[in-house]
Order: sequence, then C-alpha cells, then structure tokens
Amino acid sequence: MANLLILDASSSLCSVSLLTDQGDYHLCEDQPRRHAQRLLPMVDDILTQAGVTKAELGGIAYGRGPGSFTGIRIAASVMQGISLALGLPVYGVSTLQAVAQQQKCCVPDTQNVAVVMDAHMGEVFWGIFRADERGLMMPNAIEQVSSPELCCTSLQSFNGDIVGDGLALASMAPLAAIDNKASVLPKTEFMAGLVRSAWANGHFGSETEHGPVYLRDSVAWKKLDEQPSLLKR
Repeated sequence: MANLLILDASSSLCSVSLLTDQGDYHLCEDQPRRHAQRLLPMVDDILTQAGVTKAELGGIAYGRGPGSFTGIRIAASVMQGISLALGLPVYGVSTLQAVAQQQKCCVPDTQNVAVVMDAHMGEVFWGIFRADERGLMMPNAIEQVSSPELCCTSLQSFNGDIVGDGLALASMAPLAAIDNKASVLPKTEFMAGLVRSAWANGHFGSETEHGPVYLRDSVAWKKLDEQPSLLKR
C-alpha cells in the first residue's frame, strides 16, 4: 500500500496520521485557534518519526467536514498545497463518519451510531451510520444540519449509540440522558480504516472531487481585524 497522509482540523483537536506498510503513526493535539500554526509542523514531525519523505507519499486525505469552518478550510488548504506540489490524489473523509468509526473501535459490538456535533449558531450537525461486514461505519442517512429540537425528535427512538460534542448542549438533554458520550471528537487515527478502504477501491481523486462539506449554504465571517492571523507561526 502507498504511504497515505491524513489531516484533520475540524474541531478543537488538530490531528495527523501517516499510514505505511511498516505501521501507522498518529499525532493529536488540542489546539483551539492554533490549527494553522500547528498543522504543517505536525506533518513534518510525523514524517520524520516514520522516516518517510514527502516525495514518498502516495496520497493525502483530510477531514472534509462538517465542523469548524475555519478549521476545515485550513486542513483543505494544507491538503491542496501538498497535493498540488507533489501531484498526489486526495480524499475527503466525513468528520461525522470518523466519529462513528471511533465509537465502533471503542465498542466493537456497536452496529448503529448516530453522531451529533455542535454546529454553533443554535444548530447541530448530525448523521446516522451502520457498520458493514468489514466493521466500517457507512452512512445510513443523509448528513444534515438542523435545530437541536429537530435532531432530538428524529433520534428519540434511535436504536444504537449516540455520540458527539453536540450532546453537551442543554437543548440536547433528552438525548444526552439516553447516551451521554459528549467527549468524542474527530481524530485522524479513526479515519485510517476508511482511508485505506477508499484507497483500495480507487476513490481517491482530484481536489475538486473532494471539496469541503459545510452543510450550510452560507457562513458568517468575522472581519479580518477581529480574527487572529491564520498564517503567522
């Protein structure tokens, strides 16, 4: 198998993984508002740990969202920069699917997982996933963004695990009482199986085929002078 790099910055976590024939390498830091400063150095660190050069990479995957708009853009920009410089194919991993996969890894008997993530602006991102014969969590419904109340109503009779930081919201109390796993956030470590499967099945492609997914038609931007620099190290 080719050496595959995975990036994610869709939440407060900043994580990087490298998949190789000799083993997998993972780095994860809780770096709210510092993704732009840390993501590239973490890529360099993990390549050094594995003894792999950028020229030896075969493909690059990233957490395509939904999640933090700025974080997704940062990961997408790093992905695009590396892929264009080296001519690498790319793949976008659903961050909701990654959280579902993490739950499956932690609780192997799990077959159905609903993921609810805090979308801010009074909304939540959510999706439903079911394990296939390989133990990979596959979408069982369209991912969406909605009010917490609609999400609660839709998942009230869900037969499976419910996870994600959206459960920490007061408005999600009805679901949190059923299954309180609000600390689960996307990590590249748990994207590994999904990325390997995508590579084996020829699903890597161009950056235009694997663009960010926000689940919102518009995103409110702060004025530039209200934001910390995204590029300063």
